[in-house]
Parts: sequence; structure tokens; C-alpha cells
Amino acid sequence: MSRPELPEDLEVYIESLDEQGRVTYISGHFEFKKARFKFNAIGMEGYGGPNIGATLSDETLSGLGQMGLDHAAIDELVTALQRKIMEGEAHITLLDEQHANDPRKNEGPAT
Repeated sequence: MSRPELPEDLEVYIESLDEQGRVTYISGHFEFKKARFKFNAIGMEGYGGPNIGATLSDETLSGLGQMGLDHAAIDELVTALQRKIMEGEAHITLLDEQHANDPRKNEGPAT
């Protein structure tokens, strides 16, 4: 059984990774048909291998619905988003807002 091809008009961008043991919390956005939407996901290491579970906010679901996607099409889009992350086809653009403007971020330990 072969997997369906991933949509060409779907680009996934990972902006935040928070590793906590065998679980990684992921957030970012995806671009689909020239529109941008946010997502959150959890990456889990398990006995069967890694797995990704993505969730979309009510606002994102509403926006996709306004684009004409029904529940089944949204499920297929979420599956494609998860596959892009799992198969290494997501762009990683980590944002570290808390430390981006901190002049002390490159300093060594205090003496």
C-alpha cells in the first residue's frame, strides 16, 4: 500500500520546540493556498517509533471552513501536516522571542 502524495500547496514552519523527556511540544504555522494558519503539535517517542499529533485552534478550523474545506478535507490536511513534520519536510525557523533582544544571551557565567 502506498501513501498518498502530499499537497504541493502546503508548507509547514516549526517555530518552537520544547523537549521534555520523550515528549516534544511543537508550535508553528502552515501555509495552505496562500493563507497562513497556526498549529500546535506533540511529538512522542514510543515503542512503535515516533508519532506526531497536531491540533488546530477553533479560529484555524473556522478559517479552513471558510476556504470551503469540509471535516474530511481538514482531517486530510492535518494528516499531511503531521506527515511533513515526520518526514522532515517542515521548515524549522525557531523563534526565541524571550532571548532575541537580551544582550546577556552570549555572556558567560557571572564572576
